[in-house]
Amino acid sequence: MNMRRHAYLLLLTFPLITDCVRKNPQAADYFEKYFKYQNFIQTEFKDDPVRNILYGNPERDGEEKFYKKDDNYTLAFRLSEEGNRYKKELSDSPYPVFPESPYSIFIKAEPTEFYTKPIYKITRTVEMISPEISVFDVFPMIEETVEYLRKSESSKVEESSHLQKFLCHQFDCELRKEGNSIFLTYTISERMKEQFPIAYKKWTKRLNQVAFRFQLFQPGGFDKGWEFYNEGHKLILGIPNSPKGYWSSPKTLYLRTYLFINIYGLKIDIRGLGYTLKFSRTGNTDTVSGYYSKIPETTIGGRFLSIFPPGAVNFFIPGNMEEYAEGSFKLLVEGSDGKGGTRFETRTKRNGNKTKVLLTSHSEIFRDRFLPFKSSDEDDEPAFFPELGKSIIKDLRGN
Repeated sequence: MNMRRHAYLLLLTFPLITDCVRKNPQAADYFEKYFKYQNFIQTEFKDDPVRNILYGNPERDGEEKFYKKDDNYTLAFRLSEEGNRYKKELSDSPYPVFPESPYSIFIKAEPTEFYTKPIYKITRTVEMISPEISVFDVFPMIEETVEYLRKSESSKVEESSHLQKFLCHQFDCELRKEGNSIFLTYTISERMKEQFPIAYKKWTKRLNQVAFRFQLFQPGGFDKGWEFYNEGHKLILGIPNSPKGYWSSPKTLYLRTYLFINIYGLKIDIRGLGYTLKFSRTGNTDTVSGYYSKIPETTIGGRFLSIFPPGAVNFFIPGNMEEYAEGSFKLLVEGSDGKGGTRFETRTKRNGNKTKVLLTSHSEIFRDRFLPFKSSDEDDEPAFFPELGKSIIKDLRGN
């Protein structure tokens, strides 16, 4: 669901709001390259099932885009640089990366079954040659950002950051302090409608359909954790008080997700989906791993299209709605064999401008899926997120 992606991206970019605190040209180079690679994939494979495949979300009606190898489906992608242009390559086997071809993706999808339901077991490998930057460089920025916000007024934050200025042009912004807690609020405004009409339409519609809350905290520190949530069209990031240095180098983070979806009269309440992130450093290699660790409580009610009860939705999705939801979360958290569901590991081997980032992820998804937001998921034109990315890069580089 793209709402989750949008929320994740806002959480990810928050530490960069006040990059007047610490500039990082290498991080700017990394994000500039990464955003360009993603934009190439988005535009080159627009309206093409290959795009979903490369992001690890294949659908049955796009299987012809795979290469068939034995009983598996595979697809490899490599992006090469030719001056200021990019060239794509597709094949059935993984591509090596080197400076002239610095980004590759390899997808293997194994069709199988889970309780008689057809699923894909997916392995996704991404390799990237990048400037020397690591998540361990981001944590001190988070720490300094929080301290900066505690001492600053909203107008000063906006003046010092291209990203905050960009966001405050699209949203009505507020920096509020209550006791030792900080609240950053972004409310969708008519100004976004003028500059990014499709993004405005999607955001307003989905924020009417979804109420979400993400809680991010360290072990034993729930009361010091951050919360990112919405109240209608308001997006709010709450940061409670924490000891100095608390966010400088966490080893483990927990994420809890709460979602209430009301779409076409169907009400889906998801409470407490758990995710765990672990960070470690050995020599010149930094490792980040993540996995779903807690099955949520789920309630399904309402009347689909204001007429049909939840059971009637079975006509529109592959199977009983309650069983579908339960199976989806079991695949996400436990996997079909009970040995682990969706998980990833990223290894960053730091070596100057020849640093290599290797991401390996494993997931299992139904081959026939209920995608309530898919029909309205047209691409933005003009695009909101590329402009947001440009502001991040300006802040990091210090222009």
